[in-house]
Amino acid sequence: MLKNVILFSLIFFISSFIKSESMFSLKKEYEISVFIEGTNQVDINEGMKAGLTSLLVNLSGDSKIMKKGSAQKILSQPEKFVSKYTLGIKEEKIIANFVYQGDLLRSSLSQNSLPLLLSQNQYVLVFFPCRAIAINRENLQEKKMCSELEDKIIEISNLRKSNFTFPLMDLTDLNYFESLSSISINKFMRKISNRYSAESWLLCNTKDEFGLLLEKPKCKSSVNDQYLSPDFVINEILDKSNSRNSLIVNKQIKNETIIRIDSVNSFSSLENILEEIDSQILVFDTSLREIKGEAVEIEVSHFGYFKDLQYLLNINENFEEVSTDSRDIISFRYNRN
Repeated sequence: MLKNVILFSLIFFISSFIKSESMFSLKKEYEISVFIEGTNQVDINEGMKAGLTSLLVNLSGDSKIMKKGSAQKILSQPEKFVSKYTLGIKEEKIIANFVYQGDLLRSSLSQNSLPLLLSQNQYVLVFFPCRAIAINRENLQEKKMCSELEDKIIEISNLRKSNFTFPLMDLTDLNYFESLSSISINKFMRKISNRYSAESWLLCNTKDEFGLLLEKPKCKSSVNDQYLSPDFVINEILDKSNSRNSLIVNKQIKNETIIRIDSVNSFSSLENILEEIDSQILVFDTSLREIKGEAVEIEVSHFGYFKDLQYLLNINENFEEVSTDSRDIISFRYNRN
């Protein structure tokens, strides 16, 4: 039944960037829309599974996560993570809108030793010669293949909540291409990746080395020098890039850290801060240590090291780190008063 459930995704493309939401993995709630076959509980539960599958891939950054038994364990009870849902009609089909609880999902990833993707500004630089270099306008087949290839990149990037960007191909890029591509296309890709500060790159061709049109486009990347199918290469590069920016909670390592929060001007703000810190994936206990005017100190018991907790709070948009001379205290300003 699950294979019959089709995920509904919104494709959003701006200029030459394919953008994802900032810190998707730290949201409080996730709303996923899924087409389902019927309104009975079996079909609704299948929709919940489909939405949860998509979420687990995006939260972990790993397209193969569902092959792990611990992920299947989470998937076996999708209703546990859904706070509410509504049913409607779209394009003459039944569509279910599910709202999943972010804190509960992150807690389950932690308990099952599964990774949580923690990254804000990763970019993969995408280069299609058929798109960037003027092609024969009479070759409609190549234009169609190039357009479909671009659509594929957009589709996967939106499903994976990833960031892709295309080079400008201005005079600088064109000079690099002319001088380096004939020597080594990899050197060209590394050169322009550095220019655009992209961590990884993806190259897709519609022609072979003799200039003949391929039956299907082939791609390679900064992590795999073989030309393979676009789907495989794109998911592979995202998986490997994400693995370098993911956190797996090590429950064998426990520490206590003092956090100082400035500009706390109300009791409700203090409650929000304690709740926010307590919900972090590494934290298993918090206690209020001291209040001094508008500054509070909180003792946090957590898994992992001091630097792990510091990094986790730094990427949370509600906390802004403040410089301090103390090596034993992390100091922040809370931005959601």
